[in-house]
Amino acid sequence: MKDYTPDKLRTVSVIGHGSVGKTSLCDALAFSANGVERLGSVDAGTSHFDHTDESRERKHSLSSSIGIVDWKGCKLNIIDTPGLADFYGETIGAVSVSDGVILVLDGSDGVEVGSLKTWNFTAAMDKPLMVWVNRIDRDTADFSRVVDNARANLSRKILPVVFPVIESETLIGLVNVLTGKAIDANGKDIPVPDSASDTLELMKMQLIEAAAEADDKLMDIYFENETLTPEELDMGLRKAVHDRTIFPLFAGMGIPPVGQQFLLDAITALMPSPLEGPVLKSADGNSEIAPKADAPFVARTFSTKVDTHMGEIVFIRVVSGTIEGTTDVTNTNRNSSERMGNYYFIDGAKRSDATRLVTGDIAAVAKLKGTTTNDTLAGKGSNMILDPIKFPEPVYRVAIAPAKRGEEDKMGSGLSRLSSQDPTFILRNEAAIGQTTISSMGELHMKVMLSRLKDMTGVETETFKPRIDYHETISRKAEGSYKHKKQTGGRGQYGHVFLRLEPLPRGEGFVFESKVVGGNIPTKFIQAVEKGVRESLSDGPIAKSTVVDVKAVVYDGSYHPVDSSDMAFKLAARKCFKEVMMNAGPSLLEPVMHLEVTVPEDFLGDVMGDLNTRRGKIQGIESAGAFQVIKATVPEVELFGYSSTLKSLSQARGSFTQSFEGYEPVPREVQEKVMAEVQSDED
Repeated sequence: MKDYTPDKLRTVSVIGHGSVGKTSLCDALAFSANGVERLGSVDAGTSHFDHTDESRERKHSLSSSIGIVDWKGCKLNIIDTPGLADFYGETIGAVSVSDGVILVLDGSDGVEVGSLKTWNFTAAMDKPLMVWVNRIDRDTADFSRVVDNARANLSRKILPVVFPVIESETLIGLVNVLTGKAIDANGKDIPVPDSASDTLELMKMQLIEAAAEADDKLMDIYFENETLTPEELDMGLRKAVHDRTIFPLFAGMGIPPVGQQFLLDAITALMPSPLEGPVLKSADGNSEIAPKADAPFVARTFSTKVDTHMGEIVFIRVVSGTIEGTTDVTNTNRNSSERMGNYYFIDGAKRSDATRLVTGDIAAVAKLKGTTTNDTLAGKGSNMILDPIKFPEPVYRVAIAPAKRGEEDKMGSGLSRLSSQDPTFILRNEAAIGQTTISSMGELHMKVMLSRLKDMTGVETETFKPRIDYHETISRKAEGSYKHKKQTGGRGQYGHVFLRLEPLPRGEGFVFESKVVGGNIPTKFIQAVEKGVRESLSDGPIAKSTVVDVKAVVYDGSYHPVDSSDMAFKLAARKCFKEVMMNAGPSLLEPVMHLEVTVPEDFLGDVMGDLNTRRGKIQGIESAGAFQVIKATVPEVELFGYSSTLKSLSQARGSFTQSFEGYEPVPREVQEKVMAEVQSDED
């Protein structure tokens, strides 16, 4: 592969809702640019991008994949991304290292929940974006309706650059507003149909006005001449796309490929080069690095995969600088040295050796010792750590154990490796509930990761509903005493403790205080009393859960000069604590999650009704175009399997995010049920 300078590089991610034809568009772009000899097909299992066994089997992109094409002297890295919400981590990683993004909309369905979600990813990262309306040849397609829908739900700044000509309900061709050229439904050049001339003139004026508004000098020229030259129009549109003041919209078909060359032209002409990218900040906010070819080498890792032949490979984007040959670099996140000598350009399932990487290059690096997703690689001696990619929090959690005893370590090692590769797959050894748990973006994501675990380690696993990490607290003051007295012949045991418990504000934890006077409990035994109380905090009297937000005050007691000991006072304190707590209005606290559920308005009632059955508290509803965003708090115990329920209720058109909100008291009937379950387990 020939060398390209940074100004001749473009990396674009193709994003959107699931099953809108993203991969087919990527295949069509590669074919139209002569990057492949044959047009790949997802259905036939020949896609250049969906080349893994997992993706071919499920006919869905489960991870991002890269294709490389040369178009008019520019190297285009085209990254196909998953549309399924379960794999949004891959999508976010790809978008974070892209110069621009192409959002794919279906010509019949327009903006869907996945369209809105992935649009928001690009907005959060301030990425230039173009829109592609796919499948415009279908009987149910309606280009004008989709454009209106996109403007209403995404941005009023979406402006068509290519539009279809429909006559007698048949697709006649496509018209390029910028060039004034037209092609027929087979991609052959034709004159602009008479029926399209007025639309062409109107849309051309909209683009001219948008370009003029992007630059003060162009605005002056426009006011003086009432138009812009083609060169001025290109300059203004390029700036407007870079600044996200317009979002050009294109249209076409993936199968057969029609309209892709218009899109390829726009990517090279309107999308920014790596050198025009933003200045990136360090994680601590104290440093910045600009995308310059002659700056120190810095690269971001955005994805980790396992290759059949190369083993674990890490994908990087060169943020600044240049690297050649075998070079020692620093993983600044881990303060460790890495030798970069095996790096490649990836094109579908193929790879080619790279001897030099420049600013903006995307490459796969093999044989790194400890580098994984979201690490920073920099020149020796550098301490630059890039602000990390913000991946979404997992929403599906299960407890896990090996099907066969004795394979716990093997399972744990494999899960740890998978977790390091995928930031949206979280492994936790939760001492509070005595279980190992794994969290993912959904059930499908979980199945895929456990399938990879089996392939990697041979370990079969079982998953089940995780226990809940309840807390216990008190609601009022109470006090009492306990005397531990035991005589068994010889030296006995004696410890006498008076204890008062007081509730603390939520989140205050635990406070211990001694107000013993007159030496009723010698100072040397006060520490034993505190230790006994602290040991009791992990074994609450309601559900054997952690006790929180309690102040314990030892205020009196007695001792025996011979029989008293640290052990005796510790045992007395433990018994006293539990007895006093039961008189202090003990209550069980449960973890509560904050949910934001996005659904089409048609499903709003059903989804809210379901949340109510889960003891959810609706905090508000916000409109997002044709979608509604429900904000609610729901007890964690009620959310097991919620992703499947939401999928069913919304016909797979809903999505949600969740985050930890805090702990709240459970209703009395729930507390009694939990206490009964604990008692049953003990019996």
